Amino acid sequence: MASTASSVEHVLHAHTRAITDINFSAHNPDILATCAIDSFVHCWDLRHPSRPAMTFCDWFAAATQVKWNRQDSHILASSHDKFLRIWDDRKGAYPLRSIEAHSTKIYGVDWSRTEASSLATCSLDRTIKFWDYTDRADEPHRVLHTPFPVWRARHTPFGSGLLAMPQRGDHDLHLYDSKIDKDEDRDQVPSTVARFGGHHDQVKEFLWRPRGTITESNDDRDFQLVSWGTDRILRLHHVDDEVLGRVGYEKGMRIERRMNFTRRNAIYKTFREGPRSIPEDDREEVLGNRIPQNGPAGVRSALTTGMSRAPVPFIGGYGNGGFMRPITGRKSALAKDMDPISWMRGVKIGKRETSPSSLHQSVSSILSPSLKTDPTWDTFESLKEEITQISEKFTKVSFDEV
Repeated sequence: MASTASSVEHVLHAHTRAITDINFSAHNPDILATCAIDSFVHCWDLRHPSRPAMTFCDWFAAATQVKWNRQDSHILASSHDKFLRIWDDRKGAYPLRSIEAHSTKIYGVDWSRTEASSLATCSLDRTIKFWDYTDRADEPHRVLHTPFPVWRARHTPFGSGLLAMPQRGDHDLHLYDSKIDKDEDRDQVPSTVARFGGHHDQVKEFLWRPRGTITESNDDRDFQLVSWGTDRILRLHHVDDEVLGRVGYEKGMRIERRMNFTRRNAIYKTFREGPRSIPEDDREEVLGNRIPQNGPAGVRSALTTGMSRAPVPFIGGYGNGGFMRPITGRKSALAKDMDPISWMRGVKIGKRETSPSSLHQSVSSILSPSLKTDPTWDTFESLKEEITQISEKFTKVSFDEV
């Protein structure tokens, strides 16, 4: 049963296959998008999490990536095999634009931080391509040919850099300059601005960690690159000022009005100090929840300080639309002393569908092949009948928890 001490706030049920990517909107913290192998892209509003607020579907290929536009809150992109789909939540379920972007499956999609209609895609065909979805020519504005199949390629939160992560054959992260010069060949093998190494196996993910302040006119931030891989090592990479300058960034430079900063003036938190031990007198109450008396000594983490906790939603049945509806509930103090069988008498369940004979398995075959049982056990109308029948047959069995 759900525990009131759990920190899970929502469980979202809609996909029927494995989820491949999630992405929160840069404009609203309650809006996120998920995509899965079932080819669906679901948009969720966490204020109403029982079902998706909007759904898009490719119908022909699984989804690998989904990303919200950083400038336009209504636009998002998803990748399905070698196709790039642009969606507008005001235009219904038909894609705003479809582009056959690569010759093999797309594994990375990332919107520009300064241009509302520009985005980059990468694939195992060893290319990174830059697109403007408002251009009807179906041709990329620039193509970077890399010496490795590209698993991820994302714009840096500063300047015009783009960081690429190989899918195999190379254990480094490669920083490129995404800006197009007039005298530059748009279909070229680029030179690497910087390489970040140190891993002994494939890098699986990376992110940029900013530090500093952003005013109305100046960007006064420092950046640190964090990476981790299958070698079970997490590395913090220092980025030199020279490297930042080669992609058009200088600390204290004037901010471009077009750039959308999602964490402007956010409080900087450091985790250099380890979690502190909570005094004996305060162990009973941590973040508003009681700690079991027989549990370990209470420790408050810097990551969870000030966070509220909520019960884990549990599934109370299937929704009419085919989605599983989460129903949150708290276990009362009286439930701890209640007899499980007595509690089960109040549980009602609808009549279940008859199982095919080839898949049907009787209760006697589960318990013991030689056990003689009541033949009506296989046709129970409710969970209450089944549990109470078992409790009557096995009077010496004590049910601690159901």
